[in-house]
Amino acid sequence: MGRLENEALTAMTVLLKQGHSQSSVARLLGVSEGTVRYHRRRDAAGAVDGQTVQVGKAAAVAEAIAHWRSQQSGGRVNLAALHDWLKREHDCDGSLKSVPRYWKRTFPAPAIRARRRVDTPMGA
Repeated sequence: MGRLENEALTAMTVLLKQGHSQSSVARLLGVSEGTVRYHRRRDAAGAVDGQTVQVGKAAAVAEAIAHWRSQQSGGRVNLAALHDWLKREHDCDGSLKSVPRYWKRTFPAPAIRARRRVDTPMGA
């Protein structure tokens, strides 16, 4: 297991606070004792993952993206065209990937409606 998920990290923190030993926590989570030690020291030092505090390039031009979205008609949105528009009009130097990432986080997709198909019996 190369990387611990958030649930495993939370479980590890709770188990260590309850007084379980590092070796028992490692056995329960299926990781090495070194992994438990590493994360325990990291939590104690208050270390923060660099990606969690990183602000995307597209977030800097959020108002422009909202304005562009209001100008678009309904239907599918061309995010590559949005990226080109941001580069041309607002000198945004973000990558093409930063725009869909921001869009997905800010404007979630609408819920998919379930459709039920009813087949009638033959001859009916």
